[in-house]
Amino acid sequence: MFVHDVFLEVEMIYQNDSLREISFPLGGIGTGCIGLAGNGEFLEWEIFNRPAKGEHNPFTFFAIRAERADGTSIVKVLQGDHTNNLSGQFTGGRGFAPYFGTGAGTGTMSGFPHFRSVVFEGCFPIAKLTFLDDDFPAEVVLEAFNPFIPHDSKNSSLALALFNIKVKSHSDGIKYSIIFSTRNPFPKTVNEKYVLDGIHALKMKYAEVEKNDVQYGDITIATNAKNGFVHKYWFRGKWQDNITTFWRELCSGTFVDRNYDTSATWDIGSVGASSIIDCGQEENFSFTLTWNVPNCYNYWSPYKDENGNDVMWKNFYATVFEDSYETAKYTFKNYNYLTEKTRLFTKTLHCTTLDSAVIDAISSTLSVLKSPTVLRLENGEFYGWEGVTQSSGSCEGTCTHVWSYAYALCFLFPDLERSIRETEFKFDTNEHGKMGFRTQLPLGREQTPYRACLDGQMASVMKAYREWKISGDDEWLKTYYPTVKLLMEYTWSEENPDRWDFDCDGILEGMQHHTLDLEMFGPSSWLESMYLGALSACKKMATYLNDIEFAEKCRKLFDNGYKFIKENLFNGKYFIHKVDIEDSSLTDKFGCREKLWNDECGELKYQIGDGCEIDQMLGAWHSNIIGLDQIFDQDQM
Repeated sequence: MFVHDVFLEVEMIYQNDSLREISFPLGGIGTGCIGLAGNGEFLEWEIFNRPAKGEHNPFTFFAIRAERADGTSIVKVLQGDHTNNLSGQFTGGRGFAPYFGTGAGTGTMSGFPHFRSVVFEGCFPIAKLTFLDDDFPAEVVLEAFNPFIPHDSKNSSLALALFNIKVKSHSDGIKYSIIFSTRNPFPKTVNEKYVLDGIHALKMKYAEVEKNDVQYGDITIATNAKNGFVHKYWFRGKWQDNITTFWRELCSGTFVDRNYDTSATWDIGSVGASSIIDCGQEENFSFTLTWNVPNCYNYWSPYKDENGNDVMWKNFYATVFEDSYETAKYTFKNYNYLTEKTRLFTKTLHCTTLDSAVIDAISSTLSVLKSPTVLRLENGEFYGWEGVTQSSGSCEGTCTHVWSYAYALCFLFPDLERSIRETEFKFDTNEHGKMGFRTQLPLGREQTPYRACLDGQMASVMKAYREWKISGDDEWLKTYYPTVKLLMEYTWSEENPDRWDFDCDGILEGMQHHTLDLEMFGPSSWLESMYLGALSACKKMATYLNDIEFAEKCRKLFDNGYKFIKENLFNGKYFIHKVDIEDSSLTDKFGCREKLWNDECGELKYQIGDGCEIDQMLGAWHSNIIGLDQIFDQDQM
């Protein structure tokens, strides 16, 4: 059963012009992804350990052939009209896409027979596309997804895209063939055919490169259909010889079994399956596209060994499976579990009574976990950028303040969220309790030299309490509590050059770096609330571990800070930032006059003051979710 068959009414159905900007990510957590367009095309191939917006892998498509009993047939690409980038694409990179001005690339299959009607249902993590055409004797439904199973991070981190294609025939005795084709995306190619244990697979790898080379990779397309077949090589030729020969063979229903003894550039191959389906009957065909690009290195801030070579690490998925073919075998062996659990999550999310806008917000932000924004390091640690640009990550290091706003991971995949805390504590915190707010890769290199970030550091303290509370793992808490305590003590430590709360009274008076990439002076409800949230978390953890003296200290500081916010930081309408913006001595004290003082206006730059700021009660938001003490007076809130 397709999961959508049991859905309630949802408002995630797109067609016509609404298909234009869809790119549905197909990939596991930390594996990169391939984008599925609203019309059924395959878009960005972002599986090569970095973003690649606009870079396609030509000739990646599904086609369907319907052969009637009299021998006549009709063949279509399983796509709708090509509606985007009709003048070509602004890209270059790996050479996967045409340049702007050359028109839609041949590899998009836009010039071939396709379906007139496409309806896209985007119920993340499952996309469903329904194809109809008056001249085609069946309704065809493509379902595309990855395993996304809460509390099962291993199976939610598989480097693959899974496709189910349902064909419902409108006539008797029609033989339907589904063919899945792709180009070997590596510059020197070797294709390998596998037929074993009911799986028909085509593995494509980078020839003439060792597996430990940073450029190495392989992909596999496969089906578990009973009547499967593998077309190992399309015809090698010049110009458009490959696609015209393939299309002629597809239309005739007979493929030439080719083998080439030498590697080439950009070889193409296909896998497929056939079945006779009578009127009103339907049949499902399953396919996978799996990948293995195992070796990562820090391309944005290179780190070399003593011989001047890039220090590499493996993607987590590459430590679990030897290659993409092994991933395909595992997927089909565990097919029922992977699909049923993913359908259960999809149904649970999209059939709730929440407003559709809330469901859309949840599902669309969850999709970030399947994008190149996210990596999983060699031991499975979770790592994330703040976002991505066209061809690189943007703002490295699972940034403590940016990622503190994310609450999906801690509930859906708590082991991955705990791995972030463990990375922060082991690699980003120095002996004085200063936490570098950007994890540097590869793990173990020097920490970021920049100043500590107050809201990020306080958030990490609160999240340590959260991770312990969710897991119930006392040993985990005992292991990391000394580091958490050190992080808290840095607030009033002499080793803290920014003197956040140097007089240790629960009120921030020093210079505070924060998520807006600037510095603030003095107490604001925003950063003060983050401080109080961390104090509350430390009080609870210290009490549980019988560190009574520290728990009492945190309680007293919390109470004093709470009182200060209530009496000084509420103006009758909203919470404010208490600072004298004409006091230049603040910049002199911290040696930042050039950066933060405006001589022309005679005032401090970048302060909130009496302004109304969106994060003014952020600490309370964290506290309410996690179960900490109330930070603001209820009436003022």
